Amino acid sequence: MKRGKLSFNFTTYLKGLARTGWMQRGVPKGLAESVAEHSFESAIIAFELSNFLAKEGVKINPEKTAVVALLHDLHEVITGDIPRWTSQKVDTKRLEVLAFKEFNEEIEKLLLEYLLQESIEAKVAFVSDKLSTFIQAKHYYSLGIKEVKEIMRTTRSSVIKTIQKEEKLKNLRKNNLVKLVYKDF
Repeated sequence: MKRGKLSFNFTTYLKGLARTGWMQRGVPKGLAESVAEHSFESAIIAFELSNFLAKEGVKINPEKTAVVALLHDLHEVITGDIPRWTSQKVDTKRLEVLAFKEFNEEIEKLLLEYLLQESIEAKVAFVSDKLSTFIQAKHYYSLGIKEVKEIMRTTRSSVIKTIQKEEKLKNLRKNNLVKLVYKDF
């Protein structure tokens, strides 16, 4: 593939690529959320959260935040959805950076920004990614797929730690979407 020449097939691939973690925890393929569905939900959440923060006085670009969240897993058209176990054993950041180079420079820049968590927009996109995963896990749990509880715990912890670590994100605790992770499940 030539740099910057995203094909229709690649974006179509994301719609059919089920997120690996769900299937590893017993979610049937027909029920498993796709990478595209997850990215879309993450972008909507990112737009909501960044608008919330802007109203709270944080200097943030909601449109950029939504685009970063929408693109955050785009590299998976090349790498596939790497399961957590694998990402804990190998240097997936290096693999992702290599994959980023297959996209045009603007997309590569946004993907790197997300990966390195260099901006408030990238941090909110990260929280949105985890919050989307948490919401989906709660849904599967309510359907009786109890194996997703580990994903609920890890994504909840990730959201809380990120918010605690970044002063500009502290007010997110007042947002109704974020309040979901602070409730017991």
